[in-house]
Amino acid sequence: MTTIPANDMEGFGRLVAWLLEAALGDTGKRGDGAPDNNLGALPMVDVFAGFCDRLDDWIGPFARISLGMEVLHPELSGGSMYWHEGRISQRDLARADLVGFDDYLRSAVYVTDQTNRPWRWRAGEAVPDMPLVQDLSAQGITDYCLFPLPIQDTSRTSTMSFATKRPGGFGALGGDDEGMGLLRRVAWTMTPIVERAALRIIALDLLDAYVGKIAGRRVYGGQIERGAVEPIAAAILVADLRGFTQLSEALGEIATVELLNRYFDTLGEAIAAHDGQILKFMGDGLLAVFPITNWLERGVVCGNAYRAALQSRANLKALNTALAVEGRPPIDFGVGLHFGEVAFGNIGTGTRLDFTVIGRAVNQASRIQDLTKLMGIPILASAEFAEPANVGMRYLGAHSVRGVSAPVDLFAIPDSPD
Repeated sequence: MTTIPANDMEGFGRLVAWLLEAALGDTGKRGDGAPDNNLGALPMVDVFAGFCDRLDDWIGPFARISLGMEVLHPELSGGSMYWHEGRISQRDLARADLVGFDDYLRSAVYVTDQTNRPWRWRAGEAVPDMPLVQDLSAQGITDYCLFPLPIQDTSRTSTMSFATKRPGGFGALGGDDEGMGLLRRVAWTMTPIVERAALRIIALDLLDAYVGKIAGRRVYGGQIERGAVEPIAAAILVADLRGFTQLSEALGEIATVELLNRYFDTLGEAIAAHDGQILKFMGDGLLAVFPITNWLERGVVCGNAYRAALQSRANLKALNTALAVEGRPPIDFGVGLHFGEVAFGNIGTGTRLDFTVIGRAVNQASRIQDLTKLMGIPILASAEFAEPANVGMRYLGAHSVRGVSAPVDLFAIPDSPD
């Protein structure tokens, strides 16, 4: 058995030097003249791959190295990257039912999450009731260890694990305690890189979830001053649930929230599928935009908003079918569509801001939506929307719209393309 000195500081220094250059890049300007603080930096998956390759060349052989990172996302709890003898794979972990996720509850990661201490298994020891360790044992792994990474955020965890088939396991790295100490230093070297990447992912995911992708990117980019607005042209979609007051009184708070989420899914899935952005939930209402950057795109975005409205109605039919099976009454909503220029930016107090769109076009879309209930037509659109959309909407004539001085030409969109 070959013993590798655990105090090889020259080898360790080469690994760290490569990691910093690969993960951080350099400061300077891109080809378009914009400043960039990470010129030449590699994507995180490539950093991990290169780090593992160099680590394997230095003190290998390793059979498996993993890096787990917990994030803050409505649908994902986190993700992991795996190095398998030079090959890279990735896996996302859904947030739903995490506490009941059997593989997690029967894993070294769960033990480490509970103790915040490293965990280790070596060949010759009893194989625990952990599917991963049982699989590693069957593959001939002689040593497996998992380290929690000392990130600053104690509400989340990140881990790094190592597995080898080397005779004697990691005790070959200068001795048992020395080998574990070396791997601990190696794992901790990745900590600031992992936390840096995780914090950016968390910030962008939170902004996307709470203010939407368009607003989120602008806020993250520094557009946070109150009153900082930018005029944009967009197709506007406003939706509102019918009979919400009666529903909430009949169902109670918890059941109402559950139904609202299912109702918003019918709209949200359709809007996202057609490149729209939800900007605001207003009780049982919703405001979404389909922005343009070139006036020639007006027909495209209005067509997208049109198809989103139709898909939302198809989604509603599916939801009502499910509600009927559950013995619950159907729900309905109205949609108002308009196209115009809006002010996109920050409004609010000095310390509490809202990034939204305001303007006459938004008001008109909302008023048109109000008419869907009065006229018994689920989807109504203005002439400003119907003309560029050019999808054969039915003209209903000019109608008075609250808050608009002149009558507005209205068009009906059928429930389905047929």
